[in-house]
Amino acid sequence: MLKNIKITNSRGDQFEFNSSNRLTNGIDLSGLQAAVNRSQSNLPGSRYQSTRVEEREFDIEFQIRRHNYSEAMMDDKRGQMYKVFNPNFNPMRIDFMTSNDQPYYLMAELISAPIMPPDKSNNNAVWQKALLQFIATDPFIYEAVSHKVEIAEWVGNLEFPLEIPVGGIEIGYRSQSLFRNVYNGGSETSGMLIRFFAKSEIVNPKLINVNTYEELKLNFTMLPGDVVNVSTYRGKRSITLMRNNVQSNIFNTLAFETSTFLQLYPGDNIFRYDADSGALDFLDVSIEFTPTRIGV
Repeated sequence: MLKNIKITNSRGDQFEFNSSNRLTNGIDLSGLQAAVNRSQSNLPGSRYQSTRVEEREFDIEFQIRRHNYSEAMMDDKRGQMYKVFNPNFNPMRIDFMTSNDQPYYLMAELISAPIMPPDKSNNNAVWQKALLQFIATDPFIYEAVSHKVEIAEWVGNLEFPLEIPVGGIEIGYRSQSLFRNVYNGGSETSGMLIRFFAKSEIVNPKLINVNTYEELKLNFTMLPGDVVNVSTYRGKRSITLMRNNVQSNIFNTLAFETSTFLQLYPGDNIFRYDADSGALDFLDVSIEFTPTRIGV
């Protein structure tokens, strides 16, 4: 069962369901439809081609408690709702928690203004019934908290009880492994944000998926202090450089002939980082991503 449901439009206006704005039947996000493409032949049955997940359609039915409000006060409450639930302010972000207190969200678009029938069966002295109709052109559900994995990792070296020798103590060291497993616990393939941070000159950094042999390589020389962020999310792909607090677009540095915008497949993904030249001990690499699901 979903709880703590909050809807935010593209302008930042919010509406939260509570005892005064009570859900009637909850929100049903199950049963996401898929189109299965197949071809016919002279053989029995058909031949499978591909599958495409469809848009998600759902309604939210709720009731507004009147609290013995006058009609003028109810008009104000309806006006506040129309301010938030204005289809011109699509898309809407719907945040919620599951019964085990895990936070998620999805993006959806209103296909009409709120429906609030004025007849006595839907608008009486206690409750005003209302209906919101949504279509999610992005049908997936996202974990509200992103996951970050350091590919180049520093390892703590402290042990307790702590004894400090005369010559001092090493509190941590850099792992010598260039490999790192990134586990995607979602049910769908996901893009990610890759971050390269150079502490000395690094020539042509790259990240390689050891499982698939896919790689993302930049034909670019990073200077000390440079940060390069690569977004591999579909529809949001970008490569930006932050140098001396100035951000610039360096999308054209991608090695198009050999590179792919790496994706995180469900389950284990083993990555290795490298560069054509430069000390890898002075290159920090991290991956940040949001697991994606078709249902919760």
